[in-house]
Amino acid sequence: MRMLLAGTGFFLALIKPHDQYHRFGSLMADPLINEILTLGQALGSHPARLILAEEGSLASRVTESRVAVSRRGAHLAHLLASDVVHLDLKRINEIIAQDPVLPEDLAGAQLHADYGAEPHEDATLFAWLLALDPALRVAVHIHPVIVDQITASPRARQFADRRTVHNEVLALGAASLLVNYADPGLALTREIQKKMILWRDRNKSVPRVILVQNHGVVLLAETGLVLLRLIDALLKYAELFAGASLLGGPVFLTPQAITQIEQHHRGA
Repeated sequence: MRMLLAGTGFFLALIKPHDQYHRFGSLMADPLINEILTLGQALGSHPARLILAEEGSLASRVTESRVAVSRRGAHLAHLLASDVVHLDLKRINEIIAQDPVLPEDLAGAQLHADYGAEPHEDATLFAWLLALDPALRVAVHIHPVIVDQITASPRARQFADRRTVHNEVLALGAASLLVNYADPGLALTREIQKKMILWRDRNKSVPRVILVQNHGVVLLAETGLVLLRLIDALLKYAELFAGASLLGGPVFLTPQAITQIEQHHRGA
């Protein structure tokens, strides 16, 4: 448990002003970019091994019209300003709406990149997701071991659709979105778009946790700190699910119990 909760504290330690000054220099003028860099370093150095080496990607909607995405091949644990590619949010979503989508079209949505860096293949997915809700500003795609163990198993659907304990409902919601595996890039974007239509029709919301069969988890949040707290919660309840499964369970909360928990939390 100490390891799982360490991520948030590590993030707070990283954002000391003195450390930021020495790491990011002139970028102090853009605190939103600082947050991206700090978040990437926290993800890459998280004690729960969320990602290794070039695994993982992240993005942030830094203005209403601009999204910043980690580049292909970036090591998030050592993320620098030169590892961030800036894209026109409106333009890239216009391109995603087309079929087919050509590489030169995507290149046309790029606003700035150092040393010819290319945006991560999750760029289309992040741009589309962050445009769904103005409150959402940060998105990541990570591969925690305990979560991948579940999404690579026959019980992934149970973990997404059911809840085991009271606080899991409060931290992760009544359910998470689970999507089939698709190749990274536009194919995965299309798969999530398809499943998102059904989800939003039923739940009237954008899920904060999107589990991808055999390929990690995508998480959305308002800030980097909120996102790290969400990751810690996901790790805790994934571990609980896996442990209960070894003991013949889990014994899930009933739908009625989940509704009561949500109503009590809302003060209804």
